[in-house]
Amino acid sequence: MLNKLQHATPVSATDTHATSAVATISGIPAATMYVTDISGSSDKAGSILTVKQGSTTIWEVQLASTVAGINAFSHTFASPLVSALGASISVTVDGTAVCKSNLAGFYL
Repeated sequence: MLNKLQHATPVSATDTHATSAVATISGIPAATMYVTDISGSSDKAGSILTVKQGSTTIWEVQLASTVAGINAFSHTFASPLVSALGASISVTVDGTAVCKSNLAGFYL
């Protein structure tokens, strides 16, 4: 696997929006995406961060509130989430006035 990782191409995406921030990495034909890191923040209490492969939810979490009252979440996967060959990957965070979503990983 190390030899494969030496030839991996890093990718990342970020988005900011009022009601729905969607960071998307488009699918690449004949490539598999590996999601290593995700994060999101929102002004909305109970906001949800959703990771999707295409239109299918593959991972989801409710954002935790910080002492400052910000709803935020950040996670590094010990074992990356792996997409189907050629599939897009996205991270969505909902909000009422401002939300942010971030996605990082690599493809082979």
